[in-house]
Amino acid sequence: MQMKATKTEERIDMEKLKAREQIMFFDEVLLFEDELHDHGVSMISAKIRVMPTSFFLLLRFFLRVDGVLIRINDTRLYHEAGKDFMLREFSTRESKVAELKNVPAALYTDPNEIAQHLTLKLTESERLELPAMQPQTTVNDVHQ
Repeated sequence: MQMKATKTEERIDMEKLKAREQIMFFDEVLLFEDELHDHGVSMISAKIRVMPTSFFLLLRFFLRVDGVLIRINDTRLYHEAGKDFMLREFSTRESKVAELKNVPAALYTDPNEIAQHLTLKLTESERLELPAMQPQTTVNDVHQ
């Protein structure tokens, strides 16, 4: 089984994600972190949120090279129950530290805070078609 990915103009409905819906499961995992020999930080984290009607996943790569630049690569996956596809959005945000002179330096260490101040360099959206699921065959089905 293979997923088919096609470019799309469809976007993840962030307003729908802001709606108050029961969160059945949430987790955030730091997958990798390196302090770049005390010259900044490189980290990859994943967050997942599962609601009764959908799930949302954010995979984030954050790079800060002290005095040089800050970059964030985000991959977001979103699926609504009952739909035969997921949306995948990829974005790259990056700014040189010199371009961030009006941003408090305290924000440089927090990916969630600094992201809104970085220049959007690239964004791509794809529709991932889920393979059709075949009904499971049971032993009773075979012998009837």
